Amino acid sequence: MVLVLTGPAAANAQGSAASSAVVCDQWLGNPAPGTAAWEERDINNLECATQRQQDELTNPAFLRMWAIESGEGDPDSLTQAIVDQLEQPTRPTVNAIHDSPGTSITDPFRNPVLWQDEGLGQQMTLTIDATDGAHLNARLYWPNGRGPFPGVLMIPGLQAYNEVYDWVGEGLAEAGYMVLIPDPQGQGGSENLPHNPDGWIACGVSTSVCSGPPVYDPASDETQVVAVTSGLDFLLSTPTHSDPDAVGANAAGTLTYNPEWALLNPHEIGLAGHSNGAIAVTSAGQDDPRVKAVVSMDNIDGSIKLAPGARIHAPALYFGVDYAFPSVLQPKNPERPPDPTQHEDYAYAQTVKAGVDSMVIVPRASTHYEFDYEPFPASLPASRYGERVTFYYMLAWFDRYLKGEASATGRLTAPYFDSSADASSIGSGTFAAAAALADPTNPAAGNVPYKIGGKCVADLLSFYYYSGYRLDGGKLTQRNMRGRGCPAS
Repeated sequence: MVLVLTGPAAANAQGSAASSAVVCDQWLGNPAPGTAAWEERDINNLECATQRQQDELTNPAFLRMWAIESGEGDPDSLTQAIVDQLEQPTRPTVNAIHDSPGTSITDPFRNPVLWQDEGLGQQMTLTIDATDGAHLNARLYWPNGRGPFPGVLMIPGLQAYNEVYDWVGEGLAEAGYMVLIPDPQGQGGSENLPHNPDGWIACGVSTSVCSGPPVYDPASDETQVVAVTSGLDFLLSTPTHSDPDAVGANAAGTLTYNPEWALLNPHEIGLAGHSNGAIAVTSAGQDDPRVKAVVSMDNIDGSIKLAPGARIHAPALYFGVDYAFPSVLQPKNPERPPDPTQHEDYAYAQTVKAGVDSMVIVPRASTHYEFDYEPFPASLPASRYGERVTFYYMLAWFDRYLKGEASATGRLTAPYFDSSADASSIGSGTFAAAAALADPTNPAAGNVPYKIGGKCVADLLSFYYYSGYRLDGGKLTQRNMRGRGCPAS
């Protein structure tokens, strides 16, 4: 559908030519709830929350690249998975997405192998040991160059392959970070159950031979917490201090230490997570003194639950959304509009109260699926710019609190986006027919990745919920970053 703004809503679009259609990156004012302008803006926002899906369906380059990748990988994937499983009968890998066609093919322009072949960075897949002995599938990304590099552990949401977060691994690696993304236990390509040398059957019979529960729920918070601890243990392991989870015969077939350990700065470690993974990192990042900064994307639980003796110590960036999980897109009630302070509560409030730097960002027209590139064609609603907005603030946050770049504070508080997030924007976007015609033998030709450099921050933040911050020990504070719009550039 094409939404036509009229009356006050059109006027609030500041006379732009785009005011005659859906407007997703320009100022639409602050109309009062209950007015026609407020309701028009609300409908406009719903349309913006589906733009990534619309772009996929109208971008021939995207459709070609996805067809090529799914055609190359899927016909043999199930057969190979059966063979692999028969070779390891005591290590079941069975879940809702494993071996289903296309589930690990997400943004086709971000294929990690092609990314490496283009010389943008380095990557490898590997198997690591969990704290309970299960084998976890993971991918490691790191920059070209000598290092040492800060490290980031990214924990996926429920039932996702690590590939849905290629934008995190690739983007941060290009910016000078080593990134590890494991599939949590029972998800993606990882083993379902706790394990020891006696096998998983022994686990089910007697919990005394296992360090984890005999029945493992992949949806539980514990699953992601195990991934946090296991991932940090592996990321920080070296030949002389090997992964403490890789023990005895159970370690067969896994790496016992980070093969790129010499390139890692072990004193600059950050955590990021989405959904269930965000629940885990929000608390585990404060429990673990090895963690220096946290990025939590749509924590559907919302609060920090500290272990005994732990304290909030790591600066934390939180992302909220306009349309909460399970992201049912429906109009807001103009008679009972959302509480704009909602995202100031819970973990953000706890971090601020502890006197630790914190920030909350709610991208405009955002859903729970802004942060993971869900496989096509069953992709879920997401906005056009949410991923780039998220990466902009994530990168600035880690630059400030892992690399110690004081200038990154200016990026966090700037009224306009710079091009820092655009530098690694190689993913799917809109389509330029002329570019495709100019390069007819290239199936990717015509794709125009999303860019936000030069755009007004206020125009890409939520209408409904405040984005704000308390930084530099409270010297810099802002409750509502959107405010009354951008100053003249």
